Amino acid sequence: MNHFIQLQLTSNPGSSYVDFYRTPTFEFCPWLFHQHLKRGTVRFFNKDICSFFVDCINLNNYIYGVFDQAYFVQGHDRLPHDLFIYGYDLERRVFHVADFTFNDKYSFAEVAFKQLEKAYHAIEGRDDWLYLGKGGLSLISFTDSLGYEFNIANVAAQLEGFLTGHNCFEKSREMTYRTNPCVFGLEVYSKLIEDVIKIHDKQQEADYRPFHVLCDHKTLMLRRIPFLEQHGYLKPDSGILEGYRSIENDALLCRNLLIKYLMTNQSSIIEKIISNIEKIRKEEEEQIESMLSKLVIV
Repeated sequence: MNHFIQLQLTSNPGSSYVDFYRTPTFEFCPWLFHQHLKRGTVRFFNKDICSFFVDCINLNNYIYGVFDQAYFVQGHDRLPHDLFIYGYDLERRVFHVADFTFNDKYSFAEVAFKQLEKAYHAIEGRDDWLYLGKGGLSLISFTDSLGYEFNIANVAAQLEGFLTGHNCFEKSREMTYRTNPCVFGLEVYSKLIEDVIKIHDKQQEADYRPFHVLCDHKTLMLRRIPFLEQHGYLKPDSGILEGYRSIENDALLCRNLLIKYLMTNQSSIIEKIISNIEKIRKEEEEQIESMLSKLVIV
């Protein structure tokens, strides 16, 4: 409820990547302990990477890193992609893993030790793009916590940043450490319209993933609004919840229309998508302005 408010669109060659702005989640979450290791450090501990993974799991860690998944996902000559490892079977010599690459949705699979070893060692240099290109492996575990205090001021700052198109976690644009240009908040919609026009003009491939993120964003907002009302941070019966239900429906329609376009290639569908994106931007601006005016900052 305290995060996953700000949207970020990163311009990449041939497409745009949309996601929630990734705040330092591991540092902010009191229930997670995060260890980040350089690949050289991992080699120092154990040159047998599979043994290292088994030892880490035995110490109650999950493992997260970049692997060349072409070694275990069919249909690819090269596929550097992040992977989550959560268990193993020594008798069958397989790791239990999870990612989006297996069935085009987040799913669970098994990868043989030998395949995962080759996939890990095949990643070098810029292929290890995690953590702004620093690369390495992350070990993630649960830890005891005294609790978590909700920060309404943080929510307000993110909502204001969404309206104005700036990232409240950066003190200035000069402190941005990314290599590709980004836009935030409402500006994401303007850039998405540009991308949809490029899709229509065959200048780039159609990609439905940004619209999945838009749907997730609206779903989370619909959960956040009742939470704020129940805990006295938002005046009840504001009408904002009903407004966001309409926005969620429009976001879902955009996603489904783009999927339909992928199947039919009908030009008229693109016009409908653009019209709905413009509607979402207008309505969300109104609802966030209303929410900010009714927030109770204590």
